Amino acid sequence: MSDTGPSGEIRYEIRIAASPATVFALLTEPQQMLKWLAELVHADAQPGGIFRLAEPGGTAIEGTYLEVIKDRKIVFTWGGVEGLKPGESTVEIMLEPDGAGTLLRLRHFGLPGAAVDAHRRGWELSGLPKLKDAAEGRALTGRCLQDIARLGGGKNS
Repeated sequence: MSDTGPSGEIRYEIRIAASPATVFALLTEPQQMLKWLAELVHADAQPGGIFRLAEPGGTAIEGTYLEVIKDRKIVFTWGGVEGLKPGESTVEIMLEPDGAGTLLRLRHFGLPGAAVDAHRRGWELSGLPKLKDAAEGRALTGRCLQDIARLGGGKNS
C-alpha cells in the first residue's frame, strides 16, 4: 500500500512472510544487503555509521544511520541518485511482528519535489518487492540499484 504524504514524503506499508529479525538483517548487514540491494555495500549500522551502496555502472547511494533499534527500527539519511545530494533525504523503516511475519512501514521524507515520483517508483517497483522476495526466500533477478540504473535514474548529481 502506498500513500504520498505531505510534499516531499512517501509512505508504504507491506507485509512480509518473515520474522522482523530476518527483515532487519536484510536492511542492516552488508552480506544480506548484497542479496537484493546493490553489488557493492559498505554499512556500519549504528547511529553515526555510514553506508554506501553502488553498482559498477556508476549508480551510488550514500547516507548515515541516525537510529538503529534491533529488529524494530532503522532511520538513515539517503541521497546520491535522482538529483539528491548524498544524505539529503531521510528514510525511516519500522518493523512490527505480524503473526508469523512482519509489518514493514516505510517513510521517506525530505525529498525535493522533482525526486518524489522517481523515488516512489523505485520503492514500489524495485526496493520493497526485492526486499520482500529476499526475506521470503524467493530467487531474485538483479538488485535494486541495477533497476534504478536501467530505468535511467541512477546518475549521481
